[in-house]
Amino acid sequence: MKKIYLTGCLLVLFLSTNTVSAQTHYGPLVGTNGSYHTFYGEYAGQHNTGGYNTFIGANAGKENTSGKGNTFVGSTSGHFNLSGEENTFVGISAGFKNSTGDDNVYIGSTAGRESTTASSNTSVGSRAGYENQVGIGNTNLGYKAGFRNETEYNTFIGYSAGANTQSGYHNSFLGTDAGLNNKYGSWNSFFGSGSGKSSQGHFNSFFGVNTGFKNETGEGNSFFGSHAGYNNKTGQENTFIGSKSGSGIFGDLYNATAIGANAFVSNSNSLVLGNNANVGIGVSAPNYKLQLNTFLAAKAGTSTWIVASDRRLKKDISEFEDGLELIKKIKPVWFSYNGQAGIGTDKKFVGVIAQDMKEIAPYTIGNFTYQDSLGNKTEYLDYDAGTVTYMLVNAVKEQQEIIDQKETKIQDLAKRLEQLERIVASGTIKPLTGNAAARQESNANGVMLEQNAPNGFSQSTAIRFFIPQSVKDAIINVYSIEGVKVGSYPVKDRGEGSLTLSADQFVNGVFVYDLVTDGKSNGAKKMMVNK
Repeated sequence: MKKIYLTGCLLVLFLSTNTVSAQTHYGPLVGTNGSYHTFYGEYAGQHNTGGYNTFIGANAGKENTSGKGNTFVGSTSGHFNLSGEENTFVGISAGFKNSTGDDNVYIGSTAGRESTTASSNTSVGSRAGYENQVGIGNTNLGYKAGFRNETEYNTFIGYSAGANTQSGYHNSFLGTDAGLNNKYGSWNSFFGSGSGKSSQGHFNSFFGVNTGFKNETGEGNSFFGSHAGYNNKTGQENTFIGSKSGSGIFGDLYNATAIGANAFVSNSNSLVLGNNANVGIGVSAPNYKLQLNTFLAAKAGTSTWIVASDRRLKKDISEFEDGLELIKKIKPVWFSYNGQAGIGTDKKFVGVIAQDMKEIAPYTIGNFTYQDSLGNKTEYLDYDAGTVTYMLVNAVKEQQEIIDQKETKIQDLAKRLEQLERIVASGTIKPLTGNAAARQESNANGVMLEQNAPNGFSQSTAIRFFIPQSVKDAIINVYSIEGVKVGSYPVKDRGEGSLTLSADQFVNGVFVYDLVTDGKSNGAKKMMVNK
């Protein structure tokens, strides 16, 4: 006990003696020069001449000459420092090769080991900033963080974060393996384990585990959320927000945006909201793919939307026949909303009542569930007006058919009126043209058959007639005097017309001809052939 006490007293006396002169050094071949120094360990500060240095550990600061204000703790820490000042190296071989670099902090075994002239760097962790030789203003925290970094103003925090960065600068990587293989990329921000692990591009912002994991040369991208933008390799200026959001292909999309968990976009210059999600604008519980709480929405050119309509995309195709009859039943009304279901009440609209439409065209009616802030749910009806457009198309066709029929009747009546006016004007029922003796009165159905002229013909003759437009079928039959049919001549013309017969078709003699319309005879007349 006395021996231990005596040794302690001698040590205190020794330290006190050196402290008096503001110098403390201890160890074989330890340095003794430089004001206000503290050297402990073999060769510690052996060549030192600078002041205010603290070197603790074998060979710590061994080669330091004029450098001052340095603190080296650990075997061979700051070993080759010459004139570097205000450095703090803690750990075996920390700052081992630093020679003229100033204001560095290297803490951890071999942290900043290869640093020579680098200044204003902070590397904390075993092998952190290991190969940084001339870099300025870098911060490396974690095992091998910024291991190969040689440039400036990078911040690497996490196990192997930015470990292989060589010439990239102004990067911020936080998380295990964040920006691990980045060599040349600059102005990037990667936060999250594995984020930007393979990236070489510039101006990227990746936040979340494995965000931008496969990015290679893509630039100007913003990925937020676990695995967001995971497959992006060369795409630029894309924005993916949400867990596993991104491009659905390994591609080079440009200016694409996907927002929402598992949201995927596959076209450049496109925006995708959600993965099979409902989108509400001013609506807290949207029931549709897009729902607004206002009537104020607009698009240029036309109010209708373009729809995919290629036959190759469709199946179960059948005729849609609803039209005029249903249109006549629809009753448009003026109305205002009453405030329920979260709908505003400050404007009047023109529309229909869903319950009424359900009776007229039930396929236009659906339903939705509104949930209020207390979680109460109420089911309401909704209405799809798109079908009414095609009802109107059919209604127009039906009305046009009616119009055409009426137009035919009008034209028929007009011709008949013209004929009557001519007859009245002449004061006779006989024709104004042709063989006056041959003109006959029209039948009750408006059909008129005239005597052929010339009668007793050797070459040809003409049978004049008038057939209303309403007649569907008309035919002139020719019979021998014995009643045998010798010819039938369908008549397509309506209104005034004529049928020309050649004498070559008949033998000499008397024949009878009859005009039959819609199966009804309109009176027979005799015709003589005299060749």
